[in-house]
Amino acid sequence: MDAAGFNFYSVYRSNFLDMKLKGLGNRAYNVLFHTHTVAGIVISFALFVIFYGGAFSLFRHEIGPWENHEMRQPNHQEMTIDQALKIVDEEYDLNWSEQTNVALPTEERPVFSVYGAINDTDSTTERMAAYVNPSDGRVQDLKKPQTTVSTTIYHLHYFRQIPVVGLYLSGLVGLFFLFAVITGVLIHWRNLLTKFFAFIKEGKWKLIWTNAHTVLGIIGLPFQVIYAVTGAFFGLLTLILLPTVFLLYEGDSEKVFNKIRPDAAMELSEDSQPMDHITLDQAYHKLKSEYPDHQITNVQIRNFGKEDAVAVWIVDEAGIKSSGRLATYLKDGEVLEAYSILPEVRNYSYSVLDFITKLHFASFGGVLIKVLYFVLSLITCFMIISGVLLWRSARDNSRYTYKQKLFHHRVTKTYLAICLSMFPAFALIFIANKLVPFELPDRVFWVNTIFFLGWLLLAITGLFWNKYSQQNRNYLIIGGFLSLLV
Repeated sequence: MDAAGFNFYSVYRSNFLDMKLKGLGNRAYNVLFHTHTVAGIVISFALFVIFYGGAFSLFRHEIGPWENHEMRQPNHQEMTIDQALKIVDEEYDLNWSEQTNVALPTEERPVFSVYGAINDTDSTTERMAAYVNPSDGRVQDLKKPQTTVSTTIYHLHYFRQIPVVGLYLSGLVGLFFLFAVITGVLIHWRNLLTKFFAFIKEGKWKLIWTNAHTVLGIIGLPFQVIYAVTGAFFGLLTLILLPTVFLLYEGDSEKVFNKIRPDAAMELSEDSQPMDHITLDQAYHKLKSEYPDHQITNVQIRNFGKEDAVAVWIVDEAGIKSSGRLATYLKDGEVLEAYSILPEVRNYSYSVLDFITKLHFASFGGVLIKVLYFVLSLITCFMIISGVLLWRSARDNSRYTYKQKLFHHRVTKTYLAICLSMFPAFALIFIANKLVPFELPDRVFWVNTIFFLGWLLLAITGLFWNKYSQQNRNYLIIGGFLSLLV
């Protein structure tokens, strides 16, 4: 580049960095700034748990075979869907009038997963869940699993361990996070371009944390909006649908469900007569020959063994818009078009729900999308930590009394201890999964006890480290060492 070109570039860059977008008025800015700060600090540690746990939950299907050696056994036997169901029926005495779901084996999870209902001794219906290993026909009760790593982390990211209200709390956190994201963009809009290019900056810690918080927030903005909206949607779905159910569907929630999934509206009689029909395997291969371009992953069966037996086959491929449902009567295997939803012709309700689901769980685009989501989740975690430190450094001035500063310090130290201790605690649950004997009764209880008790002890230990840099360094060292042991 010659001198003239260099001068032009320098002037252009200087003008670009000095450019300020038109922002809010002073009153609106102050109101939004304080509401953004309050909303952010209230949900910060809960939000960190959601994103950090969610980052690892993206790979829960890949973690499954690692934590359970039985999942890694090669399939030496060609087991059909009918054979797998027969084995489960002999074990549980399935109630075929109720819906039975079967997840077909995949490369990541080479077993049949069966979810159905059983007839209890007092004539009540109880749900069951189990998997069948095609290699040896062994049945494992999923309500009493032998491993727990992927399940525990997945449940943690939406607070399932908190009875009754856990899911709703995660939805509320998502809702507040959406508010914090929107207000954050509005209050930083005026100096957005300047701050974006000031990620590395010498000066006071308040300025460093401000720039880091702003830049990382803008980098992950689309991702954060997606997760705030979808997380709030899944956490508060019941509450969201209540007005619609009462106002438009006369309080009948089944009508709403039928609108999304037409196959759920199929009326089957409990008094249907027993009847021999084609096997599920024959129906599966018939569909595969008629729709060779679609990947069938699950089947839902109702009234199995009766004259009106129906199977709904779930088509779920890697693309973000490539899922659907194919309903067939088992007496002849013919597709019932009125109750089917092909990926290329889907109704609006089903499309929206499916789109939200795939966006939230990164179940499209393969491993690359999961890795991208994982990195963006960790960036969001760092943004949350920088926000807490920014909140603390902004209050380190003469406007606050010694007691107030001490309170701010203790809150910050507690939040950092809870959040940063998750790194070594997660390594601990992986180690516990390997150390606790596989044959030990109540194995899942002991692994989870090691994890949650270890997390608690690590967090309490962090409260004795008075400097934030000391907390950060020690948790990284402990977590790094435990990760190497994994």
